[in-house]
Amino acid sequence: MKIKLLVSGLGGSLFPYLHEKLKDKFELFYVDGDEQLKHLYNELNFFLSPMVKNPSYWEFIKKIIDECKIDFYIPLIDEEIVNAKTKIEGYHGVRVIAPSAAFSELCLNKFDLMRFLQKNEISNVESYTANNYKGEIGMPVFVKPISGRGSRGIKKIENIEELNAYYLLEGYEQSDILIQPLLYGTEYTVGVLTNNLNDFISISCKRIIRKKGITQIAVTENNDFIESVAIKIIEQMNPCGPFNIQLMLTPENEVKIFEINPRFSTTTILEVEGGINPVSLYIENFGKAYEDRILKPATNLVIHRRWENVFYGV
Repeated sequence: MKIKLLVSGLGGSLFPYLHEKLKDKFELFYVDGDEQLKHLYNELNFFLSPMVKNPSYWEFIKKIIDECKIDFYIPLIDEEIVNAKTKIEGYHGVRVIAPSAAFSELCLNKFDLMRFLQKNEISNVESYTANNYKGEIGMPVFVKPISGRGSRGIKKIENIEELNAYYLLEGYEQSDILIQPLLYGTEYTVGVLTNNLNDFISISCKRIIRKKGITQIAVTENNDFIESVAIKIIEQMNPCGPFNIQLMLTPENEVKIFEINPRFSTTTILEVEGGINPVSLYIENFGKAYEDRILKPATNLVIHRRWENVFYGV
């Protein structure tokens, strides 16, 4: 009998590729709040969900778990991860494939994360909340919401007039905005997998060639500097699940982390194509010590995303 796997965020760019790579091994069920997906994926076990912030969302998830006898649940939406660990983990034996609630909560607050990384000598990116910023960095700067995902609200600011206009146009409180210097170097997105016992299973370093909101073109590489920082994160932060690091590697080989996502990333499919399937690896190594070598995907493998046109009647 196949393991039953429930996945949120079917509308994301992981699909349909990830489904094709998992369908032979697992019985798959999906939830998403986008009604149009029933036309795009009409052959899948798809459940139209309330929005994640709707109070009924978690009862909806529990109902699917009960009716479909779900074994593992993968939350791919940032706003649901902490609640998934606290409300769903253990419900009728379900295991949630995500880092611990404490790790996730820290990562989802970008200011607290920057302070933790600096204090523990993992990475140092000068960071200020906008309401406490007195021009210490100078211009230009990057601004972003302290809590937020993707590229929402992220902007390069050239001068103080632009900064004041940003507050007015975007509608954020200054206390909710993070200000950081521009980082220079080579950008990477790094998938890291630990199991629920926090054993280090795999790392996938992907050098970004083009990015617009999400990564459009990237290539797999091995990098010892980045791997050493991943080890520090695992040892000091105890993620106990999959996470993705977004960083800049400076010309001096200094790793500057500007974000950690406590979930699989949109480039996880590049890892899978390179021979590393972190979903299968997590499930296979759940609850047992992993003492083998750290796994890495094939190098010099490129992902290049492009548009696809899909037509259907309604």
